[in-house]
Amino acid sequence: MSELLPFEELYPHLFQPMTIKKTTFKNRIFAAPQGMNNLVTTESFLNPEACVYYGNKARGGAAVVTTAEAKISPINGCGHNNQINMYDELTLRQFNQFSDYVHTYGALVSIELSHCGQWSLPQYNGGRNPIGPSAKVMPNGNVCDEMTEDDMLEVAQQFADAAIMAKRGGADMALVHGGHSWLLSQFISPVENQRKDKYGGSLENRARFPIMVLDAIRAAMGPDFILEYRLSTNELIEGGMTVEEAVEFVKMIEDKIDIIHCSVGSRRNAVARGVMHPGRFMPHNCNLYAAEAMKKAGIKIPVTTVGAINDPALADRIIAEGKADFVAACRAFIADPDWPEKARAGRADDIRPCIKCLRCTDVGAGRTNSNAKVILQDFKKSTRHIECSVNPMHGRPWMMPHFPRNGVHKKIAVVGGGPAGMQAALEGVRQGYEVVLYEKSDRLGGQLKLADGIDFKQDLANFRDYLVRQVKKSAIDVRLNTAATPEQVKKDLVDAVIVAVGAEPAKPPIPGVDGPNVIFGVDVRANLDRVGRKVVIVGGGMIGCETALELGRDGHQVDLIEMTDMLAADSTFTERITTLHFLEHDYDINTAMYLDETTHIAERVTTRTETRCVEITPGGVRVAGPDGKEELIPADTVVLTAGMKPKAAERDAFRGTAFDVIPVGDCVKPSNLYHATRTGFDAILALSTRNITY
Repeated sequence: MSELLPFEELYPHLFQPMTIKKTTFKNRIFAAPQGMNNLVTTESFLNPEACVYYGNKARGGAAVVTTAEAKISPINGCGHNNQINMYDELTLRQFNQFSDYVHTYGALVSIELSHCGQWSLPQYNGGRNPIGPSAKVMPNGNVCDEMTEDDMLEVAQQFADAAIMAKRGGADMALVHGGHSWLLSQFISPVENQRKDKYGGSLENRARFPIMVLDAIRAAMGPDFILEYRLSTNELIEGGMTVEEAVEFVKMIEDKIDIIHCSVGSRRNAVARGVMHPGRFMPHNCNLYAAEAMKKAGIKIPVTTVGAINDPALADRIIAEGKADFVAACRAFIADPDWPEKARAGRADDIRPCIKCLRCTDVGAGRTNSNAKVILQDFKKSTRHIECSVNPMHGRPWMMPHFPRNGVHKKIAVVGGGPAGMQAALEGVRQGYEVVLYEKSDRLGGQLKLADGIDFKQDLANFRDYLVRQVKKSAIDVRLNTAATPEQVKKDLVDAVIVAVGAEPAKPPIPGVDGPNVIFGVDVRANLDRVGRKVVIVGGGMIGCETALELGRDGHQVDLIEMTDMLAADSTFTERITTLHFLEHDYDINTAMYLDETTHIAERVTTRTETRCVEITPGGVRVAGPDGKEELIPADTVVLTAGMKPKAAERDAFRGTAFDVIPVGDCVKPSNLYHATRTGFDAILALSTRNITY
């Protein structure tokens, strides 16, 4: 008997093929749809970057690669400018190239057919009002017109025509978007659909239009074309679609589709975005219950689950236990597009983990420090820039060939073993350089060491552990408990020095700031015995909010004060709004976290914006509110989270120690993990393209 291959032994269910009708899926892994700001041309055709980006997911081992949302009409239904044109046949030139690339690796091509309905934007639809199940004024001020039956027939045919176009472009299947508050979801939702005719009211009536669309697509495509239907099985809003009703709806349509894709969420509730695309407060695969409900109810067609799945062992267990037939992942492919192949090769430890920060979806689209209560595109803040906190190659695979190795041997010193330093060291050995990594403490990790023991930072800890594993596996000469000095670096005759010495807490010029009752936020975890029952936190950025949440959950009475009018302004939209939510609600996915009820955490944490710290006294903190009036907030302990500052003197001491001295990470500008990994990676790219040999 031949020896089993690694994936056959470790993940036999995940890599088991499945045949539906005449189509064979080589494994159970779907690359879920995901749009990016740089993947379409001005005509909304796929560009060459998109062909590489999406195609690399097939190269990485996905059985199905689903592109971003396709717009099915030039005159209605478009909600953002990242949707792929599926009504103009000129789109076929690039789409067929993309399909060829995907098919090379034995993967299938799918496209998400979408109509945004009431959330469509006039600027992308020739100035026309959005259309939807019911007439209403939207939160962004747009007027939505109620669809007539003629409108419904026209849109159903547009869906069908778009499916035909996709097939002409090489698509093997299509994902019909019936979730996330887009048009089909609006019709099925008891909250959004307020019609009084045969298309509103009962579930049977609300299902009429989605069924009309599916019938039109099936009539156009024939019985063998694979249709997957994405459904918000739980809208996470009071009075919205529930799992129980979703099961009944799927029973109505399962003879018209081939796969049911179980998602959750609604644009009506911004906090639900952190569950629809699970953020750091949500456990991995937190939405599995929806797929499991379909299986338990006897739904006969295959079921797809989605939501923060990036562990092949978890994915295999889901399939093995019969809770779903396919697993779909989006951000796992952003963090590491090769994760299925790594799992198949028995290299799960080498999979770069997603930290569920949602930077990839929020920053480029302009969803940053916004106080919005619903999810709207904020194009005035959009950077159109593609970012991933853990994968510095994300969004630019087409650029990497322009950074060739020049074949010159170099010896590099990396000073500092945080994420920026480790990323630089890893890329350095990948380029073939001799790398020495100096870390003054007894372990690698930098600020990521603070993630230990905090459940909503477990993903950060996982990423830190990944970096440490990669460093240990590499040829990097790691020198712990060694504080590198400029003299030592000069003596080592290195060709380049990457300085990653980090940042330190900023100390604001507040009277009493040096008192014995004052502690920096970054030191709280290591000094919990110094933290009294009553705490005032000075500084309402993300570190301050996280510290307030952590201490509040541990039973401390916390007052969080912030000078500006916004808490956690330094974070992305989804991260910010979910963090603030959990400062007022139980941190437990099993509660009705999407409702407005407050819980005991709100009794322990008080937040105050537009409030300035005037003085720190032995008995508390004197503050001035928005009206200028002062008051004393009693406190046993004062925690300073007023920002960080670069270790400038330590950084600058290395100037002139080598031909190239490149500072990276927080010692350049205190920022975030994205900045750390990107600057560390880019420093090596810069070294690798030097034309000077020495």
